[in-house]
Amino acid sequence: MGLRILLINPNRMRSPPVIPIGLEYLTAPLEKQGYDVRIVDLCFSSSPIEDLENYLRKEKFDIVGFSIRNIDSCIYFNNEYYLPEFKKLIDCVKPHKIPIILGGAGFSAMPNEILEYLQADYGIIGPGERAFPKFLEAWQADQLENKIFNGWNYGLDDDLIQLRAKRVDYQNYYSNEGIIGFSTHAGCQNQCPYCIEAGTRVSFRKIPNILKEIEHLVNLGYTHFHLCDSEFNSDLNYSIDFCNALAEKSFPLKWTLYMKPFPYNEKLFRVLHESNAYLITLSVDSDKITQTLNNYSYDDLAKIIELCNKYKIEVAIDLLTGYPYETIDSTIEILKFFQKNRPKTVGISFYYRIYKNTSLENSIKNDPALQKKLTRAYMEKENFLEPIFFSQYEQDDLEEIIAGDQLFRIAGVEAGVNYQL
Repeated sequence: MGLRILLINPNRMRSPPVIPIGLEYLTAPLEKQGYDVRIVDLCFSSSPIEDLENYLRKEKFDIVGFSIRNIDSCIYFNNEYYLPEFKKLIDCVKPHKIPIILGGAGFSAMPNEILEYLQADYGIIGPGERAFPKFLEAWQADQLENKIFNGWNYGLDDDLIQLRAKRVDYQNYYSNEGIIGFSTHAGCQNQCPYCIEAGTRVSFRKIPNILKEIEHLVNLGYTHFHLCDSEFNSDLNYSIDFCNALAEKSFPLKWTLYMKPFPYNEKLFRVLHESNAYLITLSVDSDKITQTLNNYSYDDLAKIIELCNKYKIEVAIDLLTGYPYETIDSTIEILKFFQKNRPKTVGISFYYRIYKNTSLENSIKNDPALQKKLTRAYMEKENFLEPIFFSQYEQDDLEEIIAGDQLFRIAGVEAGVNYQL
């Protein structure tokens, strides 16, 4: 008989609640290897510690996995730090003498620091579909070389067809304004200097298998989807092929996605429209050095907005502004640009969450002047685990430039996300 594996979703953010598809995506490859897999979803639990303890008393498991989706809420205003609550849940498992493994996007941000803080046994960074079975094989054979297993080396299991909504109560999410997610690929080759995923290996799912996953969910009655990829258009040809294939199926659905300003062409927007994409969230930087690193300009932004208007797709801008050494002039320039080339909305973030192993972290470490612009004191052995942000501006500075234009909103001041528009 195979191992008995318990996968736990400790993430309880509810504005909106996010279905733990990372855990769902793990069940198929684990069951393919003959393992017995259970999921405990604590998102809507009123007593998560009590519920987890009750579950652990009822059944025996060989290993427990926690999905760490976020370290904190990532936005400065009303920031929530999640790790202390996660630690309480992990401490519930400790008396049962079961090995604990961590994964998820949040864990991948700072794996060594999180593993130490939560006092877990092992971790997997990056995608886990191929990596988790490989880890378990090495673990059972006592052949692990490190506590942290690198999933980027293995990528996605693109042969799998993910028939989801079996172990997670989707209706609970749906009735609380959650949107059904799906994924086409993992990794990102962008070079954003503040991002934990920049320059990671990209691996793609097979398009026919994604369509079968979506069809399964549509047949269950779900018709509103959000793409969970960091940025949809990592590979322009793949993106167009996916949209063409989705359009040909004529599923009764609508969907929304994140995109970067490059690469693109008019055909992409045409097939997005034909596939019933109704909203694009476009990630934009006002810092021209970052724009250059990612191969786009103001001309590209203007063209994308024009094409979205032509093909009746709403566009919401996620704008980051005030990067180290950037001047207020570039912030004013980009806000004036969007006043002239108007999308549906512009969400402005001017506090940068700092993560280890990024270019932003190096800039902060090497410049005492930047350290004075942090939201808490910079420590000599700073590990950046507890939320710390860089900002050149005050909220009043941005509000003065915005001058009451309802196009703009400051991210985090009001609850909500762009894909709920």
